Amino acid sequence: MYHFSDVIKSGYLHEIEAVSVETLLTTLLLAFVLGVFITAVYRLTYSGVMFSWNFALSLILLSLVTSLVILAVSSNVVLSLGMVGALSIVRFRTAVKDVMDTVFMFWAIASGIITGAGYMTIALIATGVVGLLFIVVCLARQAVTAQSYMLIIRCSADTELEKALSRVAPYRVRSKTLSADGAELVAELRLGSRNFKKAEALVNIPGVEKLDIVSYNGDTLL
Repeated sequence: MYHFSDVIKSGYLHEIEAVSVETLLTTLLLAFVLGVFITAVYRLTYSGVMFSWNFALSLILLSLVTSLVILAVSSNVVLSLGMVGALSIVRFRTAVKDVMDTVFMFWAIASGIITGAGYMTIALIATGVVGLLFIVVCLARQAVTAQSYMLIIRCSADTELEKALSRVAPYRVRSKTLSADGAELVAELRLGSRNFKKAEALVNIPGVEKLDIVSYNGDTLL
């Protein structure tokens, strides 16, 4: 008399043994290389203010862990059903501040899935092409568009600062604080190699006490 457990063992248990040590090490090595490549692209194209090495290293771990999960799922049907049930209770509550961070997370997961599924040549070529195209797009964007900056200017209240700002580049006033001692103006504008020196020259205007130029990576309406 056959039991359901005997059917499971006879039908699927041999598939677990089909994953050799060589296949496991090859999958992990390729997933690690692809994760390092994705992390390098992320570091090269990062345009924010505070770079997080923890997030960058997590991209490598995402690629490795995903490849292991897919390798285990593809080797045994019963294990795949249990894995789906286990992963369905996982909840991620960490807030991702930048949309590009989410894109890189999906990229690392996708490379791990393709690698774990055994399509190693496709994973290697696809990850390399996507990374190179993204670098080209970022370099072209930096060459065409100017960088956004925040100018924090402290001056006397009677200084005609906004007229001088309009001669540097189109700007948008983010905040303006007036007091008995003077005024503080925070303006957003785009600066390239040509008009950056003009922005620095604002400190020479009579009445300007201090000028801070801060790189800004937020949404702009200019």
